Amino acid sequence: MIKNSLSSSEDFDDFFESSLSGFIITDGEGNITRINKRTADWLNTTCDHFIGKRFSDILAIGGKIYFETHLWPLLRMQGHFDEVAVELADTGKGKIPVYINGYERKDENNTPIFMRFTIFRASDRRLYEENLQIAKKNAEKNLNIEQENAVIREQFIAVLGHDLRNPLSGIMGATQVLLRSKLSDRDLKMVNILENSSKRMHEMIDNIMDLARGRLGGGISINTSSVDLEELLNQVSGELKVTWPDRIIKSEFNINNLVECDPGRISQMVSNLLANAITHGSPETPVILKADVNGNSWKIDVINQGTAIPEKALENLFNPFQRAESHSNHNGLGLGLYIASEIAKAHHGTLTVQSDDEQTCFYF
Repeated sequence: MIKNSLSSSEDFDDFFESSLSGFIITDGEGNITRINKRTADWLNTTCDHFIGKRFSDILAIGGKIYFETHLWPLLRMQGHFDEVAVELADTGKGKIPVYINGYERKDENNTPIFMRFTIFRASDRRLYEENLQIAKKNAEKNLNIEQENAVIREQFIAVLGHDLRNPLSGIMGATQVLLRSKLSDRDLKMVNILENSSKRMHEMIDNIMDLARGRLGGGISINTSSVDLEELLNQVSGELKVTWPDRIIKSEFNINNLVECDPGRISQMVSNLLANAITHGSPETPVILKADVNGNSWKIDVINQGTAIPEKALENLFNPFQRAESHSNHNGLGLGLYIASEIAKAHHGTLTVQSDDEQTCFYF
C-alpha cells in the first residue's frame, strides 16, 4: 500500500525506481553510484552489476567512443547535453537504441559532485527517423532521376525535331525535284514509292514528337484563334476523300459562329479520327462527321458502322501504342487516338468513345 505522504527522500526513491525511464547517477568522475531497476532490466542484469563502472561501460562500442570523445567534454564545458541518440549494450550482446540526457552538478568551487543521466527507449522513434531518412534518400534519388530524365527528354525531342527531320526534309526535297524530271515509268514508280515512304516517315516523326510532348513534356501546346469550323472540317474531309476516293464521308454541321481553337491541331485530331473510322469501319457504309456549335460550346462527332471495338480494348484505347485487337494487323504505331485525346485535353475537352454492334462513335 502506497502511503499518502512521503518524505522528500522517499518520494525521490519512489520516482527513481518506479519510473518508466532509465536513471543513472554517477560521481564526479563518471563512475556509476546508482542505477534504477528499469535500466538494469533493459540490460538483462542486476543493478549491482554496474556499480563502480563508468557510465560509458553500458554503451555499445560506437556510443562508448562518442561519449568519451564528445559527450564527456561537453558535460565538462556546459554542464549538460540533451537527447543524444546512442545504443546500450545489454549483457545478451544485443543493442538497445535510446536517447540520453546528461546533467552535471558542481559545488561552490566548480568541482563536479555528481552527474545524472536520463534514458529513454527509442526503438519506435529511431525506426520512424530511419524511415524518414530512407524516404528522404529515395526522394532525392527520384529527384535526380527526374532531372536526368528531363535532360534525356530534351535530347530526345531535339533528335526527333532536328537530327531526323533535317535529313528527311532533304530526301523529300530531292524527291520533288525528281518528280519534275523526265522519268521512265519504272523510275517514276520508284520515286512515288520514295515520296510516299518519306511522307509516312514524316508523319511518324510528328506523332512521336507529339507523344514526347504529351507523355514526357508539358503536354501538347496549342495556339488558338477564331476559326470557321465548317470550312476547316470540309478541308480535312476533302483531304481524306482524296486519299480514300472510294469511301463516302458525310458531313452534318450545325455551325452558326466562329470557335476559338488551334486550327492545325483540330485538323490533326479530326483527320486521325476520320482515318481511324475509314480504316476500321465497314467499307459499305459512309463515315459521318458531325459538328455542332452553340455559343462558346462546340462538339465534334465521328461515326462509323462496323465491328464493335472489344470491351477490353476500350479500356486502353487512348493510351499510346494501343489499338483494337481485331485491327492489330493495320500499319501504324498506335498513336493516332492518343494524340487526338491529348489535343482534346489541350482544348479543355475530352475525347470519348461508344462502340456497339451498330456503330462506333468518337465524341469531342
